[in-house]
Amino acid sequence: MSGTKRPVYHRQRLLLYFLENLPVGQSGERSGLAKSDLQKLLLLYCKDMGSRHYDFVPWDYGGYSFQCDNDLTWLEKQGWIKTRNNVLFLNQMIDGERWATESEERETVRHWFFRHPWRGDELVARTYRLHPYHALHSKMKEQLLNAEELARVERSVDAIENDEVIVFTLGYEGIHFETYLNKLISNRVAVLCDVRCNPLSYKFGFSAPMLSRVLPKLNLEYRHFPELGILSEKRRSLHSKANYEVLFNDYRENLANRREGLKRLMQVIESKRRVALTCFEANHQYCHRHCISDFLKNKYYYKVEHL
Repeated sequence: MSGTKRPVYHRQRLLLYFLENLPVGQSGERSGLAKSDLQKLLLLYCKDMGSRHYDFVPWDYGGYSFQCDNDLTWLEKQGWIKTRNNVLFLNQMIDGERWATESEERETVRHWFFRHPWRGDELVARTYRLHPYHALHSKMKEQLLNAEELARVERSVDAIENDEVIVFTLGYEGIHFETYLNKLISNRVAVLCDVRCNPLSYKFGFSAPMLSRVLPKLNLEYRHFPELGILSEKRRSLHSKANYEVLFNDYRENLANRREGLKRLMQVIESKRRVALTCFEANHQYCHRHCISDFLKNKYYYKVEHL
């Protein structure tokens, strides 16, 4: 396989382990697997095995991983798989690959795969019944589920008990794009307020174009507040907690001067009631978003929750 890059990530190898377990037909060609079926099987596998390779959001036809779709595109470009009419086929044998022959997960997938023969609507319905949350935004749940099962889907996310204003904060460091989205969905966030100065990221999914495209399909709005961000040059020498404190003290002292940004943010909070401030850092104490949420809490008495 000269010129073909080996899959570096274990999650990409997992996709190949799935496809190599498809039966071989009379023509000698291995059969294919519909992309939608792979997504549902992958969801069941990750749930059954406690795997953290992928996470899934409730999408048009149930649980969906954007990262999986992105990995499939990469694998196809490298020649490992091919696609015909949204059906996936293994294009390169992996028996001779050391990373495959020495993989314990490869054997785990083999045993798991043959215990899960469902495909098409039967597979979709099974994922809905086992994991009702992932049917939340499905376009076909009514035709696959009965009234009791549909009620379980609606109960999979807590109802909003009052019209209380809540300002959430959320960082995307160290988590899947889908895990991040699920935090927004499960907390009934209405608007994601991006307080990065530059809303671009090398981490898959977290740049503004992707967020602004995906969030509306999950009944979420995306708003960017560059005027509340911190310039990247001010973040280059953050090597200790003391460095962060100097940066944040300066930010707090000048926050009130960012009138237009705060005014826009307040308008969104008052009209939408449940918003989330987002930036990169997982720990809100190491991110300027906590300075904004502290300001809102202390001056306007908003309830704040750090996700």
